[in-house]
Amino acid sequence: MRNKFLTAARSFVLLLFVLLATSARAGDIDYTKAYHPLINKAEISILEKDYAAALSHYQQAFKAVPTPFARDYYNAAVCAMLLKEKNESLDCLEKLAAKGISIDYLAKQPVFDSLQTTKQWRKFKRKYPKYRQQYEKQVNLDLRADLEELHARDQYFRQAEGGLRVYGDTLRKIEVANTKQFLQWVEQYGYPGESLIGVADTLEQLPRFSIIIQRQTKARNGHDFSKVLAEAVKQGRLSPQAAAYLIEQQVGRSKYGSKAYVKISCSTCEGKNSLDGMNSYLEEKRSEKELLTIDANRKLLGLEPFNDYKKKVLYNTEDRRFKLGYAWSVVNYQVPSKEAAKVMMDNFVVADTK
Repeated sequence: MRNKFLTAARSFVLLLFVLLATSARAGDIDYTKAYHPLINKAEISILEKDYAAALSHYQQAFKAVPTPFARDYYNAAVCAMLLKEKNESLDCLEKLAAKGISIDYLAKQPVFDSLQTTKQWRKFKRKYPKYRQQYEKQVNLDLRADLEELHARDQYFRQAEGGLRVYGDTLRKIEVANTKQFLQWVEQYGYPGESLIGVADTLEQLPRFSIIIQRQTKARNGHDFSKVLAEAVKQGRLSPQAAAYLIEQQVGRSKYGSKAYVKISCSTCEGKNSLDGMNSYLEEKRSEKELLTIDANRKLLGLEPFNDYKKKVLYNTEDRRFKLGYAWSVVNYQVPSKEAAKVMMDNFVVADTK
């Protein structure tokens, strides 16, 4: 009896040691080095239509870290579908469901249409409530609700009659209070990423609470979130693309090239009033030195080279099956006149999209 007790005790101690060691290793993982370079390889393989290589890179990335990103599970699921590996695709969709993605959202994606006629999908549908329960148990839903409340406070007086003009002082006080509260939660829980609060029913690119960070611009002497965001990327709590966009919103300049392209349109610029480059993809005019600086900044944040990013954005305008671009990747401007269009276009060149 005593020997059995000692054996059980030793087994428990060994298991505890393994768990602690695994946890320590997970905390030491730098996603900018261990994860995102593999994801870039997967996405480049998608551009080359080599879906087998892409899926292999995704699988390597998923094994390298404790919590992969939902968007990457989604793209891996699409690759598996195109390779007719339906079980692999379902495995990725199960991971998405456990992160909070709704089955209704997945069912509306045309790329998964053929999957929905299979017994595997019917099984997935039956088990979906279980995945939902898993999601609700493993994430901090109270914190997610509190973050939503910060967003609601930000919007309340802005949406009221008179908006900023009438409630300017009140809004500034709310922004200060929201920032203070948000930083306290970051200190307490870490940055609220997918592993902490899950994702919305759809593949959200930026949670709504991100507006708190966007309000804190350098021009208004706002709080500088750049270190918080960079650390969140390293820890796998925030995607480098989202961090780059938020930092650029704060500093007011293109530090990472998040806005890859611009399109300018003008309702009065038809016929004789048309301009070369109108409605084409445009890029900011940048010197070679500026491009090198952008690439250096991107590398530090775990982003792909700028040219790779631009290729992905353009590819995604044609092939919507994958999620390779972002809401901010292409900016559309509507101007009132040819003169206004000329002024804007002086800052851009027509992009080489071949």
